[in-house]
Amino acid sequence: MIFGTNSNYMLKYQKAKAKLVEYDISQKDYPKFPLNSNELSYPVIYILSRYAESIIENDETGKAEFAPYMVKASQYFDASVGANDRTAYDTDFLLSGAAAYFLSNDFGSSKVLCAALFEKIKDTPTMGTSQIILRNLLGYLLLDKVFPISSDTFGGEELCRALLFYYTNGEGLPNIEQAIRKYRTAIYKNNDPMEIYYVDILLAVITIALSKAAWKLIPQYSKLEPGQWEEYLKSSKSPKMLWPAQQLIGKKNVLSGENAIVQLPTGVGKTKSIELIIRSSFLSNRTATAIIVAPLRALCNEIASDMTSAFGESVLINQFSDILENDFFVDFTLKATILICTPEKLSYIIHHQVEFLDEIGLYIFDESHMFDDGRRGTAYELLISEIRKHINTEKQIVLLSAVLSNAEQIKQWLFNENGTLASDPAIKTTPKSIGFSSQTRDIHYYSEDPEREDFYVPRSIEVNLLKKLGKERKKRYFPKLTDPKDIAIYYANKLCKNGGAAIFANRTRSVQTIIQQIIDLDSREYDLSGIQKYSNTLEMSRIAKLMADYYGCDHPYTKACNLGVAPHYSNLPNGLRLAIEYAFRKKDLHLVICTSTLAQGVNIPIKYLFMTSFMLDQNSMKIRNFQNLMGRTARSGMYTEGSVIVTDSKLFDNKNNRRNGGFYKWENCVKMFDSHAAEPCESSILWLVQDIEINHDDHVKGVYIANYIINNYSHWDCFESCYEKILQAYERKKQTPMNQKSVAVLKTALTVRQHVIETIENHLCFVLSNDEGSDAQVVALELCKETLAYFMANDAEKTLLEKIFDVIAQKAKTVDRVKIKRYSKSMLGIDDALIIEAWLAETQFMEQQLSDSEIFEMLLSFFIDTHKIGKTEEYFPDICRMWLDGYSFIAMKKATGLLISDIESLCSKLISYEFSFFIGNIIDVIDDGDDENRALLVSKLLLLQRKLKYGVCSETAISICEKVFNDRLLANSIAEQIGAESIDTNHIIDALKMCKEKILGFLSVYPTYFSVRINWICK
Repeated sequence: MIFGTNSNYMLKYQKAKAKLVEYDISQKDYPKFPLNSNELSYPVIYILSRYAESIIENDETGKAEFAPYMVKASQYFDASVGANDRTAYDTDFLLSGAAAYFLSNDFGSSKVLCAALFEKIKDTPTMGTSQIILRNLLGYLLLDKVFPISSDTFGGEELCRALLFYYTNGEGLPNIEQAIRKYRTAIYKNNDPMEIYYVDILLAVITIALSKAAWKLIPQYSKLEPGQWEEYLKSSKSPKMLWPAQQLIGKKNVLSGENAIVQLPTGVGKTKSIELIIRSSFLSNRTATAIIVAPLRALCNEIASDMTSAFGESVLINQFSDILENDFFVDFTLKATILICTPEKLSYIIHHQVEFLDEIGLYIFDESHMFDDGRRGTAYELLISEIRKHINTEKQIVLLSAVLSNAEQIKQWLFNENGTLASDPAIKTTPKSIGFSSQTRDIHYYSEDPEREDFYVPRSIEVNLLKKLGKERKKRYFPKLTDPKDIAIYYANKLCKNGGAAIFANRTRSVQTIIQQIIDLDSREYDLSGIQKYSNTLEMSRIAKLMADYYGCDHPYTKACNLGVAPHYSNLPNGLRLAIEYAFRKKDLHLVICTSTLAQGVNIPIKYLFMTSFMLDQNSMKIRNFQNLMGRTARSGMYTEGSVIVTDSKLFDNKNNRRNGGFYKWENCVKMFDSHAAEPCESSILWLVQDIEINHDDHVKGVYIANYIINNYSHWDCFESCYEKILQAYERKKQTPMNQKSVAVLKTALTVRQHVIETIENHLCFVLSNDEGSDAQVVALELCKETLAYFMANDAEKTLLEKIFDVIAQKAKTVDRVKIKRYSKSMLGIDDALIIEAWLAETQFMEQQLSDSEIFEMLLSFFIDTHKIGKTEEYFPDICRMWLDGYSFIAMKKATGLLISDIESLCSKLISYEFSFFIGNIIDVIDDGDDENRALLVSKLLLLQRKLKYGVCSETAISICEKVFNDRLLANSIAEQIGAESIDTNHIIDALKMCKEKILGFLSVYPTYFSVRINWICK
């Protein structure tokens, strides 16, 4: 065995040495390694040489023998550079490592080492001929660098010209083969050992690169003639070769129109894969319209930017707003079109215009594991079910997810035998090292086996005495070895010089707690230069300026930005999130304090993820959600390794203690890192017939809940009475009331189930509205049987689901078919639609001649009467008015005395989402008609809906939020710069162009993202 036990230990020691350098551990504190890891250089050079030789000679036996060791050889070369103890050989380590990663199919890591090599040797390198050509070829293939023609006496110039001609024109493979033979013979005759070593590696890289060349594979996989791809393949936008993820979708016939579920790790080339799927579909004339559906507005923005960059002006890119309004007119006759929206928006569109689906030939669902995503999951499942009915042999649907552990089951439901699962365990995401902090001040690293530690970094924490403030007498030290937040801050300060870092906080208020700790450390003169030194002071001051506009100069977020730290969570104003993500990508910012929002598809280059907790509120995080969060670290092509560091020292220190539960907590923690332990994707609809887990000991039987719904569904208080019955039964059984935590769990579970029912109810109305002569109960049974829930259910559960759908149908039967159509558009359940209808009649809302302010006040009062506002209800009307008037959070705080966190939550959830959605519901319940007054009323409501969504004062500001960037404060200010209130989305770009310099001047003190966006949109 080439790589035996000693070799494996040597590799671990080499990685350990690199980690010691990474942590700035003094050499006097290095552990005594029992083996000299530098001695592994010879075996890995032998492995790389022999594997290269096997590729050149097409020796399958040799390839099979040496391939298993290539990843370890790659990692050894990589770690040797990091160990920093043989810097004279760094050029060789980098080049050999880049080649070894390349030959291992890890093009992302090869790209990282290649970039480091170019950075190390900026001018003419002192290398041999083969080394220079190898470096330049890797730079050309991976970094899009110019491929210079090398001139030498061995035939290198001829080889370079042949390669360049092929990659430019797709022709001349025989010339390359001839040049390779000639060049290798000349190098071998010269008898220079280093040149011979590198010439074989070079020729192996050429062989692999040509086998994966885009000129060869894209026409082959798409089953189109090369000439149809020629224009694209000759362009700068085309890849030189296909990475493993793109090869996989090609081999699975996705590029030739096969329906598919694509399950790939995060960061392995998904964006380019989506682009190629769309290009294939357009070039083959299977369709001229594709739609990409993603769960978050931020992710839709990112996709729209990527697609615009990829397709330029050759394709119309149309990103719908995520307001549930009728703004989705598309002229399908113009040219090839890519539509981008959230699942909720697509549901809304088809509920208003079902024929919209007939125009779509390609559906791509990104982050498609949403079937059990609480309140959203039901609508998502019913949406996919509806699209299934419109899929024929000419249409294609592709679902992408990194964390769909039961993808085969979802595929069977979705496609039967008419689709494929594109998945390959050999395609790995960038490796992650998993570290656990300890009160011994060491950090312990594991990789594959949770029972066997790889290595540890000793004395990685230095505890410091902090300066006292004011009249303090008690000594304070940092970090506290038992405080996960302290440990996370300490390591982030120490390590973020090496790359982007994120400290995970399990709830929004914890984000502010961690940020406040950092500010407190600064006030006590603790050295935070590790964070500050590696951030761009000017850019962070610009982010701080916008943060101050929202939160005030004295808010912790503003102060943190000036220290080089930024928050990232769902309620943070959209413009700030955009600016922070942009700064992070540009490496102007190296540390964010974030919640699980980061797991939902946002791509920022994180090297270190510090886990302060595995809890979300009071519940353990799902394994698959953690896997998705962990996948955000070490983006392919940016880092060769990511680090996830668990900063709760009790987990490691008590891992063998069974008495205090430490052993079981350790077991549960270790599971989080095991992708094979990830929960299967379930169905929210199936929850209707499944048990509710109140706590570890108490469950409410799913059959009881289901039967209660079936027997009491006609009663308006069905779920409220069910809740009371369960509480009474619990108290009778336990002889004590249910505790508050369990009550909250029960309430949430029943509320979610009620929402599931209402969503089914609305979707049934939609189906019935498009089939007026149908019997509601027959339609409901068909609808039930088409769901993922029914596919997953056992026989008893199927029977209960059929009965639940039947009672929903019976209720729908009591509603006039004309009203059914309106109710379906409202996206509401029947009861809520009836409440709106009754209010419209009672107030004679449509018959009155109301001013804008009167409309707003009536709707505000109605919204408060029908929604649970909570403890801030008395301030809610004032907050709404200030939101519309463009007030900042700090101004709202001064006016009301509320906490900014409460104001932020009110604005982002209740006002921007629920109140805006509520107005959309009212618009859709209003009877259709050509009445002029009614049309005027609806136009006023639409404008109010959009103002509430974005929190802006004018239509011009709305247009900026929808077409340029969504930041309410800047949109209001730019609208003032333009000097017009009523510019619609069709004319806003022209208005911006006329005032471009003035607007850029105004934006010069704000984050760079906004100026870049204005320049791009006005080009």
